[in-house]
Amino acid sequence: MARGGVNTVVGIDMQSIEEVRASLIEFGARYTRRLYTNHEIEVCEENPGSAAREYAARFAAKEAALKILKVRDVAPSWKTIEVRRSTDGRPWMVLFGSAANLAQRRGINQIALSISFGPDVAIAIAQADVRNRRRSIHL
Repeated sequence: MARGGVNTVVGIDMQSIEEVRASLIEFGARYTRRLYTNHEIEVCEENPGSAAREYAARFAAKEAALKILKVRDVAPSWKTIEVRRSTDGRPWMVLFGSAANLAQRRGINQIALSISFGPDVAIAIAQADVRNRRRSIHL
């Protein structure tokens, strides 16, 4: 949707909780250290019974963010996208390094995030306003 030089972009992703649980069992810390920040690992491991669910939510959120960033050639490291929770429990996203650079180049200042769960899946929707750098006319 275009509004005065701004487009709203949306990314969505769904991740199987069981697939994440299987990766945690098979690869353990090798899996978590490759995809998640230290903060995310700490939060997800607070309750071992829900760790797979929490990791799946972050996996889906990172995928949704990558869709907004329109990664073409080289994707940023997964660890440059971090999911956090505010004190009232709402998720939000922080970008570092190459992910932050991509966002800046696209004109994205902030990514809104919503996470939900089905019986066996985590679902994330990311939304951002992108400032248009060139003016176009749509007929």
